[in-house]
Amino acid sequence: MTHPVLARAADEAWAHVLATQPEFALRDSRPVEQLPRGSIEEAQREAALGRSVRARLAGIDATTLSPDDRNTLALLNHLGTEWGAAEESWWWQFPVAPYQAYALASYGRQILQPFSPADAAEVDRYLSLATDLAGWARGAREKLVRQAERGWGVPQAALEGFVTTVRGHRAGATQWLRPGELPELGQADRGRLTDGVEKILSGEVLPAFDALLEYLTGPAERTAVDGVGLAQYPGGESAYRRLVESYATYAISPEQVHELGLEQVALLDEQMAQARAEAGFDGGEGQYRKVLEADPRFHAADPGAVEAAYRKHLAVVEPVVGRWFRTLPRAAYDVQRLDAELEAGMSFGYYETPTPQVPVGRYRYNGSGLDTRSQLNAAPLILHELVPGHHFHLARQAEDTSLHPIRGRLAPLMLGAYTEGWGEYAASLGFEMGVYNDPWDRYGAYVHQRFVAQRLVVDTGLNLYGWSREKAGEFLAAKTMESPQQVRTEVLRYSTDMPGQALGYRLGWCKLWQLRERAADALGADFDVRDYHELVLGAGALPFTAVEANVERWITGH
Repeated sequence: MTHPVLARAADEAWAHVLATQPEFALRDSRPVEQLPRGSIEEAQREAALGRSVRARLAGIDATTLSPDDRNTLALLNHLGTEWGAAEESWWWQFPVAPYQAYALASYGRQILQPFSPADAAEVDRYLSLATDLAGWARGAREKLVRQAERGWGVPQAALEGFVTTVRGHRAGATQWLRPGELPELGQADRGRLTDGVEKILSGEVLPAFDALLEYLTGPAERTAVDGVGLAQYPGGESAYRRLVESYATYAISPEQVHELGLEQVALLDEQMAQARAEAGFDGGEGQYRKVLEADPRFHAADPGAVEAAYRKHLAVVEPVVGRWFRTLPRAAYDVQRLDAELEAGMSFGYYETPTPQVPVGRYRYNGSGLDTRSQLNAAPLILHELVPGHHFHLARQAEDTSLHPIRGRLAPLMLGAYTEGWGEYAASLGFEMGVYNDPWDRYGAYVHQRFVAQRLVVDTGLNLYGWSREKAGEFLAAKTMESPQQVRTEVLRYSTDMPGQALGYRLGWCKLWQLRERAADALGADFDVRDYHELVLGAGALPFTAVEANVERWITGH
């Protein structure tokens, strides 16, 4: 990084990330000094830093910067804006919703449980982290009280899931606060650690979780609201408008998202009908769904069959991928089943970035409930997760040591529209790469795309237009092949847990295809899709305003 002001701002931002987001300190092999408590004071400090970053960057003339510095400036400006709104956005999310509270469990499993203090200072640090668990529970209760006072009562429909989440974390705390082997610790410090943990657990942590549960099953139930979605709350509509642009990383209104979703779903309805006709089926979608659900080809008998299906599709991509990409990640990739304790809380799975300990990018898939889990969309799913999806983006970005950590490590996780949008775009490349030549795989790809596209309709319907859970569930059930339980879970995710977040998948897909088509039209015979992919992936994850600016400069040669 050549601009000194930009470099200092990036360093300051990264220092804040390391101090406040433990997962990044862990990946950087740094000791975690504290766990987030989710307090308004934390949000206020982040907002002050965001405003400071924006003010510092205001004097930089972007036209004088190198392309790499220009990308860093764009990311830091976006980051400063997001952080600057932290105090305002603190009110918009319920801290005990499953996705919102998930980080606490990861801190317990990844930080507290394996922590083996080796000296007196580390004993002190461990006991302080244990106290932070109680601080989180107390903070969550305080926030729920303050939200209710503002008219933001917990949705009645989500209350049971909130209680289940908190009970799970309470039970987890008794397991997390059990230090492992302590071979390097002296007897006095070992005793101080053991006694301290028991005192904190019984005197602070469990009582704090019990008070939170008592609130959820008492006062929170009395102030609970019947509806779901942000629009029902004071200031909820403006909050949702802000969230939509925040997740999209470019200017777009909820109304535009809703109309785009309706158009996309209608187009996919037509494509699916055509695919059914090509397969020789003359019935409607509902009838075809019953045929597919009854066909054993689309239900794996065991996890090994799931892995075999994924590898079959990857084998089609591997010989031809060089026609679409100039640069491939150095790291290998593979598929592996999720740990058993994670499967109940995850619909599908996730991509695991290579690490020095495990230098392979892996799709960790859910191997449970296979009798009800259709494998019809196995091809688009594995293209999204591995090749040329997340692995081609995330592994490659991790390997680029020239990137400042704020870009190389934070941006991929912060910019969901880019990261998940790339995954969706990569899955759609399967049509031109020959992965979906089989009519079943082609139909599965359309089913997969429509599942993501319907989110544009349902998320905005719930959070802007005041749709009921029933109306949203009926639309989602008609436009997906999900089980009734999964439909209920998705509706609550969009409306009570992470409003707006699920929009990024299809919005990112749309933006990447829009920019590709714009470049192809402008460059004509000079357009090479490998150049486009290099332009998009080479800089790593960026706000789409910056990606679009880079494409425009490529087109114009400036």
